[in-house]
Formats: sequence, structure tokens, C-alpha cells
Amino acid sequence: MRALRPLAILAGGLIVAWLVWEIGPSTLIAELRKLSWRLPLILLPQVVTNVFKTEGWRAAFPRRRPRFGLLFPVRLAGEAVNETTPTGTMGGDALKAFLLVRAGAGVSVEEGLVAVVIAKTALVASLAAFIAGALALGWAFGAAPPAMLALLALLAAYMAASTAGFMWAQLRGIFRMGGRALAWIGLGDRVAVGADRVDADLRWFYRERRGQAAVVFGLSLVGWATGALETWLMLVLLESPVSLPTALVIEAGATGVRAVGFLIPGSIGVLEGGLVGIFAMLGLSSSTGLAFGIARRFREAVWILLGYVCLAVMRGPKAPVADTCPGASDRSSPPSPARADLPDPGVTRQVRSG
Repeated sequence: MRALRPLAILAGGLIVAWLVWEIGPSTLIAELRKLSWRLPLILLPQVVTNVFKTEGWRAAFPRRRPRFGLLFPVRLAGEAVNETTPTGTMGGDALKAFLLVRAGAGVSVEEGLVAVVIAKTALVASLAAFIAGALALGWAFGAAPPAMLALLALLAAYMAASTAGFMWAQLRGIFRMGGRALAWIGLGDRVAVGADRVDADLRWFYRERRGQAAVVFGLSLVGWATGALETWLMLVLLESPVSLPTALVIEAGATGVRAVGFLIPGSIGVLEGGLVGIFAMLGLSSSTGLAFGIARRFREAVWILLGYVCLAVMRGPKAPVADTCPGASDRSSPPSPARADLPDPGVTRQVRSG
């Protein structure tokens, strides 16, 4: 599997090179020159997207909600790792939980992992809903031809199936299976015990905190939808303006295609090829589609750089323990382990790194 990933990255790079060659470097440069000094403007919509997705993650904490000001840079650091390493988006998510403990957020590693998994589940589920919504709007407003609608339908079905599979794994004890495997090879029974606690917390949350789960889902859905504003703005700057429904269709298609290629760091080649195909299906210029993809890569590179800056800062001397947010209260905490009708949430133990 590890040997296949470098080959996949190489193949993605060759696809990008072939697209540039087919469209023509001079044509592509002419498209990108339209952005000129306005290029930094494409960074602004992502601020809104990151705010909503961070707030969605914050709402996923079952007991104590860390400060937004701490979660924002932690999320940037984790997403930077996800985008640049072949970990299938899981390496950066685990890193988020450990960075919170190191930063003194007042949560345990187990609670951090629970929140990360819940937020990730909401992102996958809300992406399925976002693509389905774009499909409905694209059909209602005539903003997409049949081929594009068929692509959106396939992507929505793929994301829905991914959500169902992810939920099934959690309810079956996704951490317990991994923890017991580590304990079996001699890495300690403590790992398995902690994994059991995380699995119990997840099951408790989905059963007892459905309203809270709906809030996480809603914030994540808005986060995806704000990406359409970025698409609309980019195309205005590229002098190829489209309507908001069309921008929504493009964003849904591009995000869905990228999700399919999640095992390749940055979905290199997958995103660019998908965008060229999507723009062609919508009757837009292929050169504009590739220029749009390159401009988006610029935006991603800037945010990845910011994420690694945050990671470098947080990997320095351990920060003092921070207060939890004023909105957290005992009423939002999982019930006491003495309750016989619910599993032990296992979130009261604070883990402190040395």
C-alpha cells in the first residue's frame, strides 16, 4: 500500500502536466494573469468556511468545549497534516486531539478523539447532504446539464455510503478493534482500555445527544456551502462569472471529486482533472477550469503554510492549562458512571502530557 501512494502522487502530477500541455501553457498563463493583484482576495472566503467548521468541531465536545481561539489554530495544524501526508485524513485528526491536551485545553485525549470523530462524521454526512442539495438546485434552476446532474448523484450516493460505513464502524467499536490489536502485539492493555472508553463515549453521544449532533451537522453543512462563495468570487476574478446556483454545482462537484481521491495527498491530479471535466460539462472553458484549480491550490498552500506555522508554535514549550469555555456546564456533561443505564463515558479523567 505504501508503495502505491508515491505512484499515485506521480500519476496525479503527470495528469496535471498533461492538462497543462493540452490546454497550452500560454493560454493558462493568460487566464491566471486575470487575477493579478486580486489573487489574495480568494483567501477571504476560506476564513468563513474555517470558522463554521471549527465551530462545528467545538460543538462536538461531549463535556467541555475548549475556547474557539484555541481550536482554530489546532484545526489548521491538523488539516495541514491531512492535506500533505498519505494518512487518509486520519493522521491530522488524531494530531488535533493530542495538540489540545498539550495546549492545556482541559480535555482528555479520549474526549478529544471523541470530538474529532464526531466532527469528522458530521463533515462526511453534511457533504453528502450538500452535494444532494446542489443536485436539487441544479435541476430546479437548470444550472446543470444531465451529465453533471448524474455526476452529482453518484457523488452524493458515494458520500452517503461512506457516512453509513463510518457510522457502522463506530457503533461496532472502531477504536476497540484497533486498541485490542495493539494490546495483542504487546503495546499494553492500557491502550485497549482507553479505546473502549472512546467507543463507549461515541455510542453514548449518538444515543443521548442527538440535538447536539444535529448542531454539529448543521454547522458543517454551512461550512461546505460557504465554499460556493469562494467559487463564485474566483470565477468573477477570472472574468468568467456564473450564477450562484452554478457556483454551488461547481463547488459540490469539485468537493465530491476531491473526497473520492482522499488517499492521494491533496488529491493531486484528481481535483484538476475533475475541474476540467466539470467546467466542460457546464459549457465553460477548460482553460478557466484548470486556472481555477491552480488558483485554489494557491489558496490551499497559504492555509497549509499557516497550519504548519501553528503546529510549530504548539509543539514548543507546553502551554499552561487554559480555562474551558464559559458555556460548558455540568448539565452538558455525560452522566455519572454510577448510572447503570448508560456506559461509562470515560471523559472525566484528565490526561496530561509531560
